[in-house]
Amino acid sequence: MGGTMSDFTTKEKIQILNDIDVLGNVSKVAERWGVSRQSIYNWRSEREELDKQIVIEQQVQQVKDDSNFNPNVLKDLNQYRNTLQLIGTLEERKEKLSAKVEFMLIKITTLLENHEDLDKIHPKDLSKIMKDLHDVRKELSNEPAIIIEYKNKVREQTLQVLQDFLDVDQLREFAQRMESIEADYEIL
Repeated sequence: MGGTMSDFTTKEKIQILNDIDVLGNVSKVAERWGVSRQSIYNWRSEREELDKQIVIEQQVQQVKDDSNFNPNVLKDLNQYRNTLQLIGTLEERKEKLSAKVEFMLIKITTLLENHEDLDKIHPKDLSKIMKDLHDVRKELSNEPAIIIEYKNKVREQTLQVLQDFLDVDQLREFAQRMESIEADYEIL
């Protein structure tokens, strides 16, 4: 096990101090754990602080256990972020895709204009083709559903954590600030 003072967790330090209480011999416990006696003496003098730290760590773990926080979502978000970095920002992707759609629109309209049997194509069919192309272009201006989904998951988990730590008035203040930030963002 051995190591330096910083290699031991708070829980292990407490366990070492408890072992001394049971065995009654600092040297044996130091040898058993592979730590210096000086470290043990230092921990003894910090015992009250270590006990407080353990309580805080247990409370944090309890909050994690009680909340619906799913660390895998962060991994998924990280993977998604990395993928997005490879293919560019949302605006860059939309710009590239829009350019491709515009190119296809020009090609299709040119093909339609030059079609030898253009008069034979029913106007409803032509209208449907143009409407479908316009719908694709229009959809590009909207935010992709996957981004909205991730934003909502992050918001839900953030609010869950905040509920565990803030009182009702602080939550209301936070919500109001977030609404004003989102309103400012939408104006931009």
